[in-house]
Amino acid sequence: MELYVFGMVIFAAMLHALWNFVTKKISGNPIAIWIGLCGSSLLMTPFSLVLLFKEKAISSALPYIIATGLIHAGYFYFIGKSYEKGAISIVYPVARGVGVCGTAITAIFLLSEKISAIGGTGILFVCCGVLSIGLRETATRENKQAFCYALIVGILITCYSIVDKVGVSLVNPLVYIWAMFSIAAICLAPVILLTELNKVREIWNRMKWASGIIGLGSIMTYLLILYAFRLGNVSYAVAVREFAVVIGAALGVIFLGEKLTKLKVVGIVAIMVGLILIKVA
Repeated sequence: MELYVFGMVIFAAMLHALWNFVTKKISGNPIAIWIGLCGSSLLMTPFSLVLLFKEKAISSALPYIIATGLIHAGYFYFIGKSYEKGAISIVYPVARGVGVCGTAITAIFLLSEKISAIGGTGILFVCCGVLSIGLRETATRENKQAFCYALIVGILITCYSIVDKVGVSLVNPLVYIWAMFSIAAICLAPVILLTELNKVREIWNRMKWASGIIGLGSIMTYLLILYAFRLGNVSYAVAVREFAVVIGAALGVIFLGEKLTKLKVVGIVAIMVGLILIKVA
């Protein structure tokens, strides 16, 4: 994996851990997440429209844009439900671990990606490390619902990663992510406005700082990942991004009072070893 692509994905991982930490701090409030999506989409609209008129292959990318928008609507909905029910030390590792495993396996069969022995070993280390951080926590807590939501999130990560690897090769990543977030925000609007309309103003007044971090953090994070998809192997990019789990675990321990168990330390070491192997590959 090229050094500049590796660095790009590591920086994206840091941003990802930050906005997920904020999402957990507000207990996955769906209104705050939706406001963040709307705000980031509106902010990118002028730039995206300028680029849109220059795009020639937008029609060929449209099915992928619609698909990823729908998948991301489900992703943001269930990530909110996950953090509403469970700790970041459960939700984050399980969701990301399932996403890594699923993406690597699916990319081999659907995208015919070739993974070297060293790269495959690195992905395996990352998967084992990520899952080991979260699974013991699930086994020792009455938090099965959060675990199930995290599994769904992991499956959705696999789905959108494969769709986006193909889709972003057909159109400018900025246009692609703007359309994706806009569709996701529109799809979530009925859920929010029909069930939570009376709380929108209150949440805006109390949590606009969180909405800003979630909206900007998520869109900047994934924009970097989309560029990485264009430049390299989707399996490697998704695996390296799981450095975010190390950061998320650290934030949970330092700021949320979650325990640093021996298994978490082993998991973090396994992820770091995996990242080194993927970089070498």
